[in-house]
Amino acid sequence: MLSNITMFKSAVLKVFTVILFFVALTGCDVKKEKFTTQGWDDGDGLTFPRREGMLDDLLATHKLKGLTFKQAVGLLKYPQRNGFTEKKFEYEIIRKMDGIDTVYAKSLVLYLNKDSVVSDYKIIEKDNKEKLNEKHEKQKADKK
Repeated sequence: MLSNITMFKSAVLKVFTVILFFVALTGCDVKKEKFTTQGWDDGDGLTFPRREGMLDDLLATHKLKGLTFKQAVGLLKYPQRNGFTEKKFEYEIIRKMDGIDTVYAKSLVLYLNKDSVVSDYKIIEKDNKEKLNEKHEKQKADKK
């Protein structure tokens, strides 16, 4: 009986710690800075630590719609992903991982028309926290 109570307290403490960790991450202020091509491309190829802080300035000071693919690549450097069938390309802003699973991702996606000119752009956010929590709970249940 005592071990069940201890296990329950341990599980509650773990959940509380995870919640506090995510609150701390989302509550952190991003350092806003002026967009520069060099700063935008700063990173190790997997992470780009300055992009989140530059995103608002980029969108406020540069007209992305109407740029040719070549002009966009000149401004933003090479994208992390290309969608040849949909004629789009994507610049990763943030990616938070839990092992091999993506917990949260934010990207700038540029859409090209048939003439390879940017016709639209979107900020795409994918939040998999709940889905991953369900996966982890299922894995724990399967172990029992």
